Amino acid sequence: MKEISKTNKEVAVYKDTVFAKMRRALYNAVDSNIKMQETQWDENGRCHMVQTYGDRGIIATMQKKANNKGWVVFFSLSILKENNSTPFIRDLKIRLTVNETPDGVRLLWFVNGKPQWQIETGQMVYSKKFHSTGQILQQVVQQIRSIYSPEEFVPILKYMEKPADQEFTMYGLRQNQMKRLSGGTNPKQILNTIYRKQGQDGLSKSAFGGLAYMRSFTTFAISAEIVRYLKSFPSSFFDKIIIQGCEGESIANIGLSYQDVNDIQYFLKYFNHNKIQQDFIDSINNFKSYRYPAEEFFREDIWQLSVDTGRMLKQIKNRAVRQNIFAFKGTVQETHDLITMENAKLNRENKEIKYTKRHLELDNQQVTDNIISVLPKTTFDLILWGSQQHNCIGSYGERVLRSSSTVIVGFRNKTTGNWIGHAELHTYFGSDQTRWTIWQVKGKYNANLNESEDTVIRAFLNNTIDAWNKLLMPA
Repeated sequence: MKEISKTNKEVAVYKDTVFAKMRRALYNAVDSNIKMQETQWDENGRCHMVQTYGDRGIIATMQKKANNKGWVVFFSLSILKENNSTPFIRDLKIRLTVNETPDGVRLLWFVNGKPQWQIETGQMVYSKKFHSTGQILQQVVQQIRSIYSPEEFVPILKYMEKPADQEFTMYGLRQNQMKRLSGGTNPKQILNTIYRKQGQDGLSKSAFGGLAYMRSFTTFAISAEIVRYLKSFPSSFFDKIIIQGCEGESIANIGLSYQDVNDIQYFLKYFNHNKIQQDFIDSINNFKSYRYPAEEFFREDIWQLSVDTGRMLKQIKNRAVRQNIFAFKGTVQETHDLITMENAKLNRENKEIKYTKRHLELDNQQVTDNIISVLPKTTFDLILWGSQQHNCIGSYGERVLRSSSTVIVGFRNKTTGNWIGHAELHTYFGSDQTRWTIWQVKGKYNANLNESEDTVIRAFLNNTIDAWNKLLMPA
């Protein structure tokens, strides 16, 4: 039988095989700039998938492993060079293995023969490292899912409602979730493994409202993350936790980064008393998935406060200061503010901010029945404001110290004591005049204020700086 030409060390293939036919079709489609997407199985049980991307195309071949315990996917790329030159096909030095392990089916990528641990399929799509394998990975995922059921990846899914599906994922699951939540079909046993405690020291059957009644895998995944982050809390804490309304939602982006988790665990290693526990109970139990997607669960303020607190606590090395901090028994917010200040004291000098008589007109003014204005008295005040509002206002200290042409003013809710936001005022030096202007009005996380608050605060500021600007006008 006549052989086709070899290019780039290709192995010769027969013209009548499924692979050969699809390879020629892909070559022609790329050469003619025709869209193509097709999947075929051959008589030897191999699956061939092809797809074009304008001036390039890719072919993925999926075949059984030699030991019959999984599959291997190989990739070849067809490229049309510049100036309409002849396309060529070359094997890529990447492959995907589908491994049947005692803990469940697992995916593992290889590049140049080296395993790429904890890599998600979605990361391959546009990655140059993986030759931008693109949407063909969706075809690969579909074929794998046609072979394996969800419970073959995570056994407990046999008894729980599956999470919402996500593109490029195995039933909406990430690799680390598969690994962490695959310890059998007993939810208590899996969570206790994460908790690193068993028996009477481990979680009780009443944890999270009753583990025997937990039917949502999304709720179970969130519970596992909570146990992982708060493992320094006693088991009785988890008996007071109830997660509501997270059935069947996406979990592909649930959770925090490894470093964030490490910072939370460091903070709670030293602060796990009743006030701290109650803060977490209130925050967790008040989260309603019908208000926000389940993927927003760990973006609530208490988790971000804990990350910040743990990170700053690590930076404080002075033993006496640390002992004083550890003796404090406040809430999460109060502990965060204390550590913010202690950290600032060790790294910065507290300086008094001096104001003109005109600037002091902005201090302690009644903006509305519930809103009052506040001027920071020292640079540490600004640091504290920034820590409470999660923005960069703490770095403005030197700016307001250097010049009287910059003023920072805060706004509080008089009833609750909570921050509404802050404003930055600047002197504008124009070619024909000098005048004050509102540079910015921002709230927590540098977000814009709601419309009603923004309107009344800007009206208050405009009335004040209009009076200032009249005094700056030439006679």
